Amino acid sequence: MKGFLADVEFIWGFQSRVVGMSKSSPSFLLPPPTTVLGAIAEAYARRKGLSEGRASATMTELAKDLLLLTYKPLNAVPLSYQDLNRILAVRTSAGVSYPSTKDPYGSYDAPARGKTILSTVDERPPTLRIFAVFKDSADVEASDLWRVRRIGSKESMVSVVEVVEGEPEVIRGGGVETDYLLPLTPELERALSGRTGLLELEFVPVYSLRQGEPPAKLYLEGRTVKHVVSVPPFRRGVRVRLPPGYVGYRMGEEVAVGHEG
Repeated sequence: MKGFLADVEFIWGFQSRVVGMSKSSPSFLLPPPTTVLGAIAEAYARRKGLSEGRASATMTELAKDLLLLTYKPLNAVPLSYQDLNRILAVRTSAGVSYPSTKDPYGSYDAPARGKTILSTVDERPPTLRIFAVFKDSADVEASDLWRVRRIGSKESMVSVVEVVEGEPEVIRGGGVETDYLLPLTPELERALSGRTGLLELEFVPVYSLRQGEPPAKLYLEGRTVKHVVSVPPFRRGVRVRLPPGYVGYRMGEEVAVGHEG
């Protein structure tokens, strides 16, 4: 197996919404793990010369070899908001193609687009630390993480400032303490202690992606899992008794809970 730690600095924050939902839907408070995997998959596809048209297939292929994908904010506090944006309305209505010089007012739309600002609690740029572990069969390289340009929409630019690659130590049985984003599957929720004060978010599980399933359908059908994470300035970890099928992964001082390979 191969493990990666990547520190990613955000310029202002990010925009990540449920694809297929209303164009005025809010942005997630923190990036979904599927969005982080999509950012890695985009860089991976550029290196492999894969087309953007098979982006969903590329993500699904990487998810099959994924043992762990999580992150934690190092110094970033999220603030979600919405503001009006003027957007070109590319469509055909009543036989007229838009945008049209004959109808400039009908050529634009102004929905309230959701965004998330990441505010720093110190003098450094807002930073997330990503922890990923793949099976050896995955052709993922450290260069793919260095090539990540955005996490979220095309305006959600990031700068990768450090990537560490290595073989993680596997912790089996017993308990571990982690401050990384943790999915509360039924097994892990029963094994968790000390979750008071953690931020709770609902995301689609990144480990069970299937090609061709629209994200909006997954959220509308409630096929999401609650995730918890510690957010600055009050950083604290949670204690997890590792249930069957789960292990702890350690790289240096960083510990997170993922699937057994």
